[in-house]
Amino acid sequence: MKIYLVGGAIRDKLLGIVPKEKDWVVVGGSASELLNLGYKQVGKQFPVFLHPETSEEYALARLEKKIEKGHKGFAFETHTGVTLDQDLSRRDISINAIAESSDGKLIDPYNGIQDIENRIIRHVSNAFAEDPLRIYRVARFYATLSEHNFKIHESTYELMREIVKSGEMEQLSKERLWMELSKAFNTKTPWRFFEVLIKTNAAKTYYPEIIDNDLIQKKIEYFSDSDIEKDIFLSIIGFSVNFLELFGFPKKTVNLYFLFNEFITKFVSLQLNEESILEFTNSLDAFRRPERLKIFLKQALYFFEFHKMQDSKKFSIFLELIKVIEDKIEYGDLSNKRVEDIKKNIENINLNIIKLVLSKKE
Repeated sequence: MKIYLVGGAIRDKLLGIVPKEKDWVVVGGSASELLNLGYKQVGKQFPVFLHPETSEEYALARLEKKIEKGHKGFAFETHTGVTLDQDLSRRDISINAIAESSDGKLIDPYNGIQDIENRIIRHVSNAFAEDPLRIYRVARFYATLSEHNFKIHESTYELMREIVKSGEMEQLSKERLWMELSKAFNTKTPWRFFEVLIKTNAAKTYYPEIIDNDLIQKKIEYFSDSDIEKDIFLSIIGFSVNFLELFGFPKKTVNLYFLFNEFITKFVSLQLNEESILEFTNSLDAFRRPERLKIFLKQALYFFEFHKMQDSKKFSIFLELIKVIEDKIEYGDLSNKRVEDIKKNIENINLNIIKLVLSKKE
């Protein structure tokens, strides 16, 4: 029985990244051997075991055969005769099909090391097209590795387009899709994920709002080379509420989405007088929660930038207002006063603060 470190851990080490997790493959071993050594079996479809001390995953080397449509339409075979090369051949992309032996030797039958050096995401074999989930996996890897200047090989794009034509993407569960999508959201460049959906025609076939809405496409392209924060990007891109619900967008992103859509039109048309600014600031609850105004201004700034709109004075006024609010406003002793008087007193103080800010910007 031989054990090899495989997959993403090797890829990350070669890129100078500390691996977040390690996966192992067991060649020439059996389930009974691992169980006798104290490993705990957790895999349902095929034998995967947790190490008794590290809890890292150890999988028996296996073969797979396509027997029906969909991501789960495979029959798996594990026995002591399955070789390391055979196990690596079933993996999706070459940079994930590298193994390391216990003595540190790298086994690379599909030129993954060369593809890492050339910053290429490339499928291992044409069997890649048998699993529709691989479109989303490649899209996620592209989002993950873009900061290291990786590109997807055109031949892999061609196979992904064939997957779209096959109709098998319809077989994927929302839960499995979200698993890949959520990982893409955790990268520095989540918009790369959507680029792949567009280039493979998956967006046109299954998510037409990305294609039908020309503005969404333009935003994805425009922000692809910017350092915009991912949650800000996802909140202003222009997806529908149904799209957010369908893919289970994170709560933080959903909240930012509603924040932006509720206030951006008001902000664009906002008149720079005391009463209008006070009303807008109150509607944002900014005097009590200045972080909401700060986040919204980030969203608005990218919105203005994309649409080539300019209103530096408006942004300057609100940025100055945030500084004043965060310095803590003194409202005096409000005890033993009627609620109506307290509200009036607070509003007068807030209005005077806005007057002061406006006077500085004249």
